[in-house]
Amino acid sequence: MKTLEIVFGNSCYMSMKKSSLQSNDILLFNLLLNVGDLSKIEENKINIPKELCNEKGNYLCKKEILMINNAIIKKEKIRIWTSNYNIYSFLIMLYICNIVKNQDCVIYVVYSDDYNKYYTSPSLMSSIELEELSRLEHKLTKDEIIKYSNMWEEIVKINSEMRVLENGIVKSVSINYYDNMILNKLKKLGQVKISKLVAMLMKEIYLTDNLYVYLIKILIENDKIRIVKIDDNRFFNSVIELG
Repeated sequence: MKTLEIVFGNSCYMSMKKSSLQSNDILLFNLLLNVGDLSKIEENKINIPKELCNEKGNYLCKKEILMINNAIIKKEKIRIWTSNYNIYSFLIMLYICNIVKNQDCVIYVVYSDDYNKYYTSPSLMSSIELEELSRLEHKLTKDEIIKYSNMWEEIVKINSEMRVLENGIVKSVSINYYDNMILNKLKKLGQVKISKLVAMLMKEIYLTDNLYVYLIKILIENDKIRIVKIDDNRFFNSVIELG
């Protein structure tokens, strides 16, 4: 049986391409489902803040859904790569379960934290480690697919500003959910480049760097953070401190 590997993140995609898994079809599914309006998700698109729309694949997924549906028609095995800590790939898993809930297909999931509890995403793994992780796959039962599908439908119904993943549970929250974490980290650092603050935040909770910059900009607009020295060439290199 042929396998369709579904991954989030360019680094995971490239590592898989260098592994023995390269003989399978590999779908790079870089859809950002954790921030934005999901009211048009049935049309395979989401409305996310323009600051986060750096790639068309962030908010449109018609081609990806078509590839998944083709795999279902061909009775291929579908395997989703995620973890209990990576909100992006976890939401993609829930979304796919919702798509396939009434279809006859086989869905497998692999969690990077099953391989190593410190691996919060498959993107942190080498090609060899991904090969080894593939042996720890979980075949989803029909009840599990329905459970995950229901979770997804509840998320879409609430349609909050942001969604976070904590201990394998998705929570619908406001856009200021991480404000205290960001401000506390900045308080400890004092004056610092945005790039350094973001790098340290990403080690604690993985969000894309441009999402952290977006959250920091909101804090600047609300006078909770102030710019000490702005870099006209690259905002990411500007120096900030508590407001």
